[in-house]
Amino acid sequence: MINPTIPQLDDGTATPMQDSTQSLALPEAEWAQPPLDRSSPLPLYAQIKQRLIGLILRWEQPDRRFYSDEQLCAFFCVSRDTVRQALSELVREGLLTRSRGLGTFVAVKKLEERFGPGMDFIQQWAAKGTPIQPTLLVFDRRGADEDVAAALEIEVGSPILFIKRTRAAARVPVAIDYRYLPADLVTDWDESSALGSPLHLLWRRLELRTGDFEIEAGIAGPEEVEYLHLPAGAPVLIRSLRYRDATNRLVMAGHTVHRADLVRYSLSVPLSREGVGTPREIDSSGVHND
Repeated sequence: MINPTIPQLDDGTATPMQDSTQSLALPEAEWAQPPLDRSSPLPLYAQIKQRLIGLILRWEQPDRRFYSDEQLCAFFCVSRDTVRQALSELVREGLLTRSRGLGTFVAVKKLEERFGPGMDFIQQWAAKGTPIQPTLLVFDRRGADEDVAAALEIEVGSPILFIKRTRAAARVPVAIDYRYLPADLVTDWDESSALGSPLHLLWRRLELRTGDFEIEAGIAGPEEVEYLHLPAGAPVLIRSLRYRDATNRLVMAGHTVHRADLVRYSLSVPLSREGVGTPREIDSSGVHND
């Protein structure tokens, strides 16, 4: 095992660690484990950047300085040039700030998607200074395969619209959306429709009744590695969804894969005995994002 107080540089040589690292409790550096994969085609600086993104969005002390270059060199056993390359990209992406004489500070917090009648994820992200930046990957009208047909309760081969996109915050990809809609409901949609909120567009033309969700843990596969810049096997959150209209017809189904280190879900459940009745699952004034 490598002595944590004697970092090994990229070339395998060792260098004494400065005293500033010794003052940190070891549990704080658990995010630096397991060691970087030096056989991976992903450069070391990029692997460090991925680890630091998760740490940054869990940072609870905005007034506390971030780890110094020397401390990060020690944690990851790499040279200062490698650390600085990772930090420079995080500064350019707005996740860190650096000032001469003051040090490095975290600029953002972990993203939260709060479930409620309006499902206003667009406003939630923007209110925290991290507006959604969508990138459309697929906008395709096709026949439903068996899985999609079962999800939408339609016949196999029925025409559907398939939307696949990524969502980013501060230019960091945090989610992949997969959406399936009956084609007859969206004959006038084009690619710009998929860059906004498909759910809000449906709400404007239909009377929506219910939204059903399932949230489960998963691990990153090839698509998460490619689009979310995660290592294979990294934890992800998967939210499955299905929306029905007033006739009980399924009008949209799909799922979203989130980086588990960057996003959390929260729920608020009313428990009052007063005013008990059927809730409005889709608020008439909300800005919906799904």
